[in-house]
Amino acid sequence: MTDSTSITDALRPLMRRMSLTVGVLSVLGVVTALYLNMPWAALGLPIGVAITVFNLRLMDRQVARIVIADPDDAKAKKAARNQIGRSSAVRLLLMSGAVIISLIIAPKFCLGVVAGLAISQLVFLLSAYGVVAGNRTGN
Repeated sequence: MTDSTSITDALRPLMRRMSLTVGVLSVLGVVTALYLNMPWAALGLPIGVAITVFNLRLMDRQVARIVIADPDDAKAKKAARNQIGRSSAVRLLLMSGAVIISLIIAPKFCLGVVAGLAISQLVFLLSAYGVVAGNRTGN
């Protein structure tokens, strides 16, 4: 958090790779849902993926704006963590609300939204693990 480019430099290639992978998996999911005669799920899947990608882009933008002048200032670090935590909680609340609303309106559509969210979050976690594992030094 001390250097605003350190985190976003790592996130940009991760986001690019994740977006490509999730796009391919989303197309395969839509084709599979249509093959299984589930058009509502096929419609919801790319929407769930879009919600996750939008959430990750918002997170990237927020982290890029944080600059801590003094890296040894514990209060500034705590304030930055709190700010990120609050906005992450709001984004999670909004995503949960979108899923609950879609469940009330059309349960089969909600199945697609949840599948899209799950696929994209899983791809993000696996991609992030690859970046973290690649940056480790031998202990």
